[in-house]
Amino acid sequence: MKVSLDPSEKAQSQAMSPGSIKGPRPMALHLSNALSIWREAPAGAERLLAGNGVWHPDVNGDMTALTECLADLDNHPRFLKAVEERANNRAENFLNGINRYLQNTYTRPESDAQPCLKVGSCELFDFGGDGQPILLVPSLVNPHYVLDLMPGRSVAQYLRRQGYRPFLVKWFDPGEEELTFGLSDFILKRAKPMLEYICKLAGRACPVLGYCMGGTLMTGLAARAGDLVSSLALVAAPWDFASEVPHAGRRYAHVMAELLDRLPEGMPVPTDMMQVFFTSVDPTLSDRKFRRFAELDGNSEEAQFFVALETWANTGAPLARNAAEECIRAWYLNNEPGRGVWHVGGKPVNLADIRCPVWIAAPKKDRLVPQDSAFAMAKYLPNATTHDPGAGHVGMMVGSRAEAGLWAPLVGWLKNQEAACAA
Repeated sequence: MKVSLDPSEKAQSQAMSPGSIKGPRPMALHLSNALSIWREAPAGAERLLAGNGVWHPDVNGDMTALTECLADLDNHPRFLKAVEERANNRAENFLNGINRYLQNTYTRPESDAQPCLKVGSCELFDFGGDGQPILLVPSLVNPHYVLDLMPGRSVAQYLRRQGYRPFLVKWFDPGEEELTFGLSDFILKRAKPMLEYICKLAGRACPVLGYCMGGTLMTGLAARAGDLVSSLALVAAPWDFASEVPHAGRRYAHVMAELLDRLPEGMPVPTDMMQVFFTSVDPTLSDRKFRRFAELDGNSEEAQFFVALETWANTGAPLARNAAEECIRAWYLNNEPGRGVWHVGGKPVNLADIRCPVWIAAPKKDRLVPQDSAFAMAKYLPNATTHDPGAGHVGMMVGSRAEAGLWAPLVGWLKNQEAACAA
């Protein structure tokens, strides 16, 4: 099979052009994944005709039906040629999508949030307003602004419109001290002072929203500093890493552990190494995304949203080595949170110690954090509510249905907790 667009000549040259956007990262991995799919398609078609193919269990039924349709086909060469042409078109569409993305001159819109506190190299941003302060905590791995992506796609701005005063934690870029941190350090030496700051402004304990890994970290904080947390909202926060529906990333955690062992001592984990881990969850995702992007009107809201989200996903900073070790070994491999032996501040995190109301939102469709993993903590919490936002891991936070599926239910729950406290 021949693909007329050479990634080394086209995609990589555009990656070096002024004003271009880096990504998808690492570029070589995404190119090789997608192109290998379509270069192998004709060979797959030959195996299908010969009756000796081995297929993924999810498509066995489709392949059986296709085999039956082809049983009476007397022109195998024509069929194979059609498969090759279609595969070639898809490969070219993928490369076209990559190039359209690289050529885009997207610049993230300025946010209304103002920096109000710096602890080490981490910052706290204040969205203003006179309402109840609420702390928003993202994952350590990707930039904070997924919670304030762009106009109309910002849970922080939505909370402000609903009468809250959001404060958003920005972990990046880690400084010399943060690069020595374990997870307890990020929780107690960075997030806790920020929460203390907004509680002082409010004159009382405040609600906390943690997204993904940020939610798991804030569960640890609520167990250690419960007097600061009035209510805890967790969105796709992994807890049981041995859930019945397995974590996709757990399949490759042992590989990540081996790679960590091979890094020079003390070296932080490079951004691209973390991106490889996330790509392992669904190696075909980039192919599907960029082929679809290639067909969009570049000026449409949908295309601009794609570029904004993809830019966020491909922006990163090194992850502190000790924190990475803890995530891979203590969480993914040893399931310490799920077993009740994950330590924060020198003591295991006991969910029964969290006395405030907890809202756990986790979608059934999440490929990164299984719903079973996030919901697992509900049975051990004294006061927990679960909610399915009905979207994917990122889509539920910034997608077109985020307001109906996640933001509005979140605000409804928060206001119910306020009313209960006032009663």
